[in-house]
Amino acid sequence: METTRSSNEHHGTVRHLYATVLRGEVSDATIQGYLRAASQVEDLWQQIDDRLAALITQGIAPWEAYHQLRYPILFSRAARTTAVFIKALLDADATFEPQTAGYLPRITYGQADALGQQLQPSLQYTLAALNDPNDVPDVRLPLALGPRVENDGRPCPVTHLEGIITAAREVREWAAGLIAQYEQAVTQASEPVPQDVTAHIATLHTRLAQADSQLRFGTDFAGQVTQGDAPPDIHMQAENYLWDAIQSCFLLNQAVAMPELLQASQGGSFTEQQGQAAEYRDIPITPDDLWRVAAPSARSQLQGSQFGEQEMQRMWRRMGGIFSAGVQHYLDDVDTAVARSDALLIAAMASCPYEPIYRTRRPLVIAGVSIPADDEFHWDFHEGRVDFTRRFSRTEDWQQCSRTHEEQQISHRSC
Repeated sequence: METTRSSNEHHGTVRHLYATVLRGEVSDATIQGYLRAASQVEDLWQQIDDRLAALITQGIAPWEAYHQLRYPILFSRAARTTAVFIKALLDADATFEPQTAGYLPRITYGQADALGQQLQPSLQYTLAALNDPNDVPDVRLPLALGPRVENDGRPCPVTHLEGIITAAREVREWAAGLIAQYEQAVTQASEPVPQDVTAHIATLHTRLAQADSQLRFGTDFAGQVTQGDAPPDIHMQAENYLWDAIQSCFLLNQAVAMPELLQASQGGSFTEQQGQAAEYRDIPITPDDLWRVAAPSARSQLQGSQFGEQEMQRMWRRMGGIFSAGVQHYLDDVDTAVARSDALLIAAMASCPYEPIYRTRRPLVIAGVSIPADDEFHWDFHEGRVDFTRRFSRTEDWQQCSRTHEEQQISHRSC
């Protein structure tokens, strides 16, 4: 028995050295924790199914029942997608690199960690909407899957790409299942189906077919990469195609109960799609409001901490307690760009208000400013303008608010 234990300990030590020293990998313990925390997703989804069935039994039309539960459906699907994505990344690494079991490439760990930080907010929004029918979430919709973490310009490991493919396929199946469930409920309705509901179902099927095409194209394109015979730019293109596909499926998961999200994703802001001209004016805010513009990683790590709250108070005073019309315009334009996959969230500024940094995938105009393709950008709250460059410098630490513009050209590595 002692010999067996010693042998296992020796094997574990060798695997640890091989994974961490030779391969530069990190322990997956934190990521496994996210998956354990995601166990309540299934319970919440069952509650939503029970609520839907109860409403329909009470004589409420299926489309009205789905509308009443649109926010719980949307955020529970977001949580489910996040958990599926994380598990797919871990499973792919375990399948193709069993010799480093318990450890992950840094890019895979970073991506799984960034996704994992979205789990708790999604679960909280789901619970709030389930318990309060009048609850309206304070986030812009549709949600974009992410943030996406890149490998500092280097190709991601093939195992990482295999994980994205698996995640995209599963998110697609969940979207197809939800559409089928909704269509069946509508078909069984005892009252005439409104024309807009029929049109919405047709649109869902059309968008699902488009997502299928995207997924097949991305998977086929990635074939050359997974066979180990592709230059770095092909790696990046394959990952881009797969992210486009999974974003499309993620949108469909949200849009079954919210048809307006499909319109919002096709162009313009959500306000404009409702037939209103977007008008922006300065509005008063509280220090807590600034957390709404902070990157997900900053909210997860700093909100509620003494350091984070002090820094937000300081930033709020510098802003004069005013949220400018310019930043509101910027946020709407960014939401539209992210929903179209024209921009990717890649990092967070290291100083308050710890806003997200994005990277353009094609030339964009954001809040009236032209930004070239493959540039990084953010809203500089100190200067009150869009700031962009090819690449911001990186640091691993959160920092105090800087006084000069030059000191702000630092982004936090994770997002």
